[in-house]
Amino acid sequence: SVSFARTHFTRTTPRTGTMLRSTATTLWRRMAPAAQQAMPAMASVSFARSFSATSPSGVEEGADTAAEAAKHAPPLRLFGLPARYASALYTASSKAGNLAQVQEEFRTVLDAAKMDAKFRDFLFDPTGSTTKKIAGLSEFCDASNFTETTKSFLTVVAENGRLAQSEKIYECLEELTMATNNVVKALVTSAEPLSPEELVKMQTYVKDFVAEGATIVLECKVDKKLLAGFTVGIGQSQYMDLSLLARIRQVQRELEKPL
Repeated sequence: SVSFARTHFTRTTPRTGTMLRSTATTLWRRMAPAAQQAMPAMASVSFARSFSATSPSGVEEGADTAAEAAKHAPPLRLFGLPARYASALYTASSKAGNLAQVQEEFRTVLDAAKMDAKFRDFLFDPTGSTTKKIAGLSEFCDASNFTETTKSFLTVVAENGRLAQSEKIYECLEELTMATNNVVKALVTSAEPLSPEELVKMQTYVKDFVAEGATIVLECKVDKKLLAGFTVGIGQSQYMDLSLLARIRQVQRELEKPL
């Protein structure tokens, strides 16, 4: 199926590379004022304090120098609201030196929501009380001994009514942390399960679209609606549809055009 799709559909591949996100430093300057105003009194620390640079002794430092900002800036430019939150969290965690721990803690919250329907509804129900959500998240973070970075970030997300975006925020954060280690995740959706030989070919195919030397991690799914061929999503920046379904739809659009 891989060779079939490569042979017949390569010319129809839509390649999108537009990246609309500003740098993490600009994002921070944009988000901080509103977040400081929105932060509830019950939060143990303010958004600004938790997401500011601190010295090894814990004393807040002044404005970042250009070199310092570049040191903690996300390695990729992503776009969209979830990416903005993820980029802010990446920068804050990088400055605090706890990026891996924060990512793990964030994943723990999402996994808990998946396993517990009541907790999931409590977090993601848009009609629920924001105050109760903040209090519940704070209690959860304290009981789990989470970092202040994670606790403050989740509190701000809850206050801004963006908890429903948590999974997408995490996916963006994961993409950023993987890029730090020159790792790229590609989501491959095929009409039929790929054989070991096809997986090897897919690795080779994806290499053409990522930076040289990058480690590729394939995540595979099956969607029989594609009929044949496959789609490949590389992060948020690239998407290739090499499926028979896409080809059929293209032909249908051509046939529907007026003579």
